[in-house]
Amino acid sequence: MTHAIQMALPEFQSFLALIARIGGLIAAVPVLSGHTVPAKVKTALVLGLGIVLAPVIHLPPVPFDAGLLAAGLAGEMAIGLIIGLAVRLFFSALELAGELTGVQMGFGVMQLFDPATSHQMSIIGHFFTLLASLVFLSLNAHMLIVATIVSSYDAIPAFGIGLPSELGEEIVHLSRQMFVIGLKLSAPVLVMILVINVLLAILGRAVSQINVFVLSFPVTIAGGLAVMALAMPFTVQFLAREIERLEIVIGELLKVLGHG
Repeated sequence: MTHAIQMALPEFQSFLALIARIGGLIAAVPVLSGHTVPAKVKTALVLGLGIVLAPVIHLPPVPFDAGLLAAGLAGEMAIGLIIGLAVRLFFSALELAGELTGVQMGFGVMQLFDPATSHQMSIIGHFFTLLASLVFLSLNAHMLIVATIVSSYDAIPAFGIGLPSELGEEIVHLSRQMFVIGLKLSAPVLVMILVINVLLAILGRAVSQINVFVLSFPVTIAGGLAVMALAMPFTVQFLAREIERLEIVIGELLKVLGHG
């Protein structure tokens, strides 16, 4: 029995290292990390991916020291969290775009409770997030998670995490891209609202009897919804292009982590 335990223990520790990285990635991906997904489902998903990928991924012998093993497992989970950060920042850009669009359209006071993140979200931001989730799944981008786990071991071997100075610059770059995506997504509505406000200002100066303040609410809402409907094909194409670009972004992030 003792001999069998000694033989199985290294394999079990290697499996722990594998599911630690998978668990960190699953915990950071917005589509899977929300409170709407039960903890049992997340645990089953992590264990299932670990069992499927264990024969594919070659893991080196793990350290026998308990302190080094705990630090290594924490590092493996950190790798997964950092990789998932790229996906999380992309969905944060959608929330930013919805916030900008909703406030300008007059939906600023309308907030929905998002059970996935346990905080209030604008109604337009919730719409953009649902749309991006559908595009994400339709492109089979969820398989990108599996491919990322496999490729991450080529760039960063087990227990080989480093914290290079370029990591901070890469995270700042990803944050900057979040604002760029948010502005691009909300730009059509923002431009239309600006044009409507200018026209209403001219109308208010020309016809003083018109209550421009009361008139602006239905006009801006109708104009914003019309622009969103007309721009929907371009919005879907833009989301699909950005989701496909996530593979490049994650690859660059792995390259930075691998040089640490």
